[in-house]
Amino acid sequence: MAASRYEAEVLLGITAAADPNDNPGARCEAGGAPAANSTQPTGIPIIREWEYASGAVIAFSKIDSCLGVIQMASKTLIRGAHFSMFASSSQYDVVQFDAAMGAAGFVLNLPILFFGGGVDDWKEGLDGTAFRGVGPFPPLLKDASQKRWIFQLDNGAFTYHAM
Repeated sequence: MAASRYEAEVLLGITAAADPNDNPGARCEAGGAPAANSTQPTGIPIIREWEYASGAVIAFSKIDSCLGVIQMASKTLIRGAHFSMFASSSQYDVVQFDAAMGAAGFVLNLPILFFGGGVDDWKEGLDGTAFRGVGPFPPLLKDASQKRWIFQLDNGAFTYHAM
């Protein structure tokens, strides 16, 4: 199955999760938070700024000047985290980045793939993090068009879809 088959469900879930009072800065200060929203009926986690989740299928809200991070933990499990600049008044909050990556379960002995609209900016800003040097950087995907993403891992078959 391809990740694209979940597009309609994920778009509905992202729309339903939209909150004008959302506060990614509070999640940053807390070192990240588990994804608070998921789709119906499948329950795909929707990862917003300074949130993380894992599953066979994960979705990201819009990645604009943000950084998306994924890691394939097994043949059926993807970890994902979504970071935004200036959430804590610092352009790159390396301490909170490391805290969120640890809370999300990212491990240093598996490749970590970075993607996003501001990935070239983030590249310089994350030099102080333990997770920066793991896996490929430059990113798997560059997202200059401010897209939402779906990633799926099905028995080792990796697919992704941008919307």
